[in-house]
Amino acid sequence: GIIYRMMPSLITGYFVVSTTKVSEFNAAMERMHISNKITIPMSVMFRFFPTIKEESAAIKDAMHMRGINSLRNPMEMLEYRMVPLLMSVVKIGEELSISALTRGLSGDTKRTNICEIGFHLSDLLCFLLCIACWICFVLHVGGMI
Repeated sequence: GIIYRMMPSLITGYFVVSTTKVSEFNAAMERMHISNKITIPMSVMFRFFPTIKEESAAIKDAMHMRGINSLRNPMEMLEYRMVPLLMSVVKIGEELSISALTRGLSGDTKRTNICEIGFHLSDLLCFLLCIACWICFVLHVGGMI
């Protein structure tokens, strides 16, 4: 039940991370006047999850080449998979934080960008569809429909 309730959020998060470029995200956050205290960690996170996914696939391939299978000994598989992954997570997090600081994301001056950010017709249609679904849900739950 918990996974069922979290699924829309997970799908939305996956969609946002996979389709949005970091520079577009930073430009949008700057245009909405969001603080750098929120923007910098989120921009690091945009690069963090895809990098972890690649690292996990590399560890899986290395385990497969060495003949380590999860069916024989699940605890051994957990150790051989989680320890390298945790070490990679720490290293990647540090590298991405340093990269963000090197790019000047924490500077006080206004950054320039060439991304075209805006609210288009497709955004309006999607917003209206979501509002219509929400109204139908509220009316249905309230017993009016």
